[in-house]
Amino acid sequence: MVAEPESFVVPPEIEPFLVEFADQHPLIMYHAATGDGSAKKISDFLTREEFHARPLYQKYYKVVGVEYQMAFTLTGTHPHVVALVFSSPHTDFTERDRAVLNLVRPHLVQAWFNAKEQGHLRSLLSSASDATAHSGAALIILSDPPHELTPGALMTLYRFYGRPSKTGSVSSKVERWIADQEARLESPDRLELSKPLGAEIDARRMVLRYLPGRPPDPPALLLREERRKFRSHDTLGLTARETEIVGLVIKGETNVAIGEALHVSPSTVKKHLDNIYVKLGVRGRGRLTAFVLDILER
Repeated sequence: MVAEPESFVVPPEIEPFLVEFADQHPLIMYHAATGDGSAKKISDFLTREEFHARPLYQKYYKVVGVEYQMAFTLTGTHPHVVALVFSSPHTDFTERDRAVLNLVRPHLVQAWFNAKEQGHLRSLLSSASDATAHSGAALIILSDPPHELTPGALMTLYRFYGRPSKTGSVSSKVERWIADQEARLESPDRLELSKPLGAEIDARRMVLRYLPGRPPDPPALLLREERRKFRSHDTLGLTARETEIVGLVIKGETNVAIGEALHVSPSTVKKHLDNIYVKLGVRGRGRLTAFVLDILER
């Protein structure tokens, strides 16, 4: 029970009497019998003399100095009922008071359920955040403004992928990448895989993935540090050279850049890529990157 003002204190030794004599409280009994949550006064059911004669008054309300009371409920879910109770030591409540309370009651009911739902969602988000952080990943909801479910996720995003653009909440590079991911989802080819966005600073490599939302839920970004290196080609069934090429493709290198790094021609790189596509059952650099990262992160 929450009381306002705070100076109104119910002595602990009499609190049990309110429970013990609850079946003598006309407002509690009326709501239990009818489910009607509208504003009601004790004087709607009992005269002042009848109220004074009850042990409920003698043991509880007389001690706290309450002579008149009006209440309405916000919920009707048993066994717990949420109610707002107004008490007065001197004068009874008027019909105008009742009209005002009944007028604001629907708004307070909605506010109560909104708060309850928010609490439930925050609990779920907290659980999701804990699970995500435990797995070494960070999650950012692309709301307006973006909301990080994992503490520090936005700072990590900005550090590896750049500060927000002048018109957005992420860097221009990430904005273009997100637009590309959304275009892939809208393409007729529903098997089109999303293409992770990599970034590397001081030997630390991050991989950013786009998680599409389903209206009204917004999309999200999953940020994970890439810990596994291409140390063994056996994992993918590729040759050592093919594994080197895959590693460079995932870093975003072109065929020309890969050729220069491995001292081979771009056409040789293309032949290797064609063999890799056949071996892994994918086609295109985007699908190759998504497939390989998915396998190596398991």
